[in-house]
Amino acid sequence: MKKTLIALALSGLAISAVAADAPKDAPKEPEPDYTLTGNFGVFSDYRFRGISQTRLAPAAQGGFDFAHKSGFYLGNWNSNVSSDIYWGGAGLEMDFYGGYKTEIGSVGIDVGTLYYYYPGAIVRANGSSAKKGDFNNHEVYLGLSYGPLTLKTSYAVSDYFGLNSKTDDYLASSTSALRSSGNSKGTTYVDLTFSKEVADKITVSAHAGSTNIKNYSSLSYEDYRVGIARDINGWVIGLNYFTNNLSSNGKAFTTSTGAPDASLDSKKLYKSAAVISLTKTF
Repeated sequence: MKKTLIALALSGLAISAVAADAPKDAPKEPEPDYTLTGNFGVFSDYRFRGISQTRLAPAAQGGFDFAHKSGFYLGNWNSNVSSDIYWGGAGLEMDFYGGYKTEIGSVGIDVGTLYYYYPGAIVRANGSSAKKGDFNNHEVYLGLSYGPLTLKTSYAVSDYFGLNSKTDDYLASSTSALRSSGNSKGTTYVDLTFSKEVADKITVSAHAGSTNIKNYSSLSYEDYRVGIARDINGWVIGLNYFTNNLSSNGKAFTTSTGAPDASLDSKKLYKSAAVISLTKTF
């Protein structure tokens, strides 16, 4: 908002008066040893790597971040998910992460680890309560940033969300071609994101990601997103459009069939869609 000439003149006088009274070499405020921030948001759908985690339904999300001035950080982030996807669980995803950030010249470096935890959720055959596995996933990552661009690679050090030769019969029961004799450890995700403020408090972004699932190449795919966000007094309103290029096997794998509750309609979790959001950092 533009200030009036009178306001500018008054502020200039105030600044001059403060400067005249201030000592010549006033010490700067010391950098805090750490910062603790929180975040909260509501979304019309929760998309992870282009795929809905809530059966195309809304999500509430939030977490906190602890950052030390040395560059080390820890954090936790949480969201509701569909128990029709993550069977028998609490309908909750809890992410725990930690890492180190620094800069070399104009390049930002971020290295860390991230654990996805779905309390109570298990992989099981339809109509059975016997546990065949779980959906928990552990990744390590390396991110590089330069100006408005960020490139991040994630590497799964566990089976990728529970997918292996013991669970694929149940996770991919509709497509026998997905059977594998191996596990999915070593799955990678490469994420390239562009984000730039193009006007006062208005930011545009674009993203391309590539998922390469080890031993399950027919499930590998690329996902894409474009978006715009507007900051209004600390509240950020966002609009993002998601799409992907899943194969027919990938589409079958990411279609929620209604199990274990057969009364539920099937949902195409992969379908292109726009998502609106409202978020706040505090």
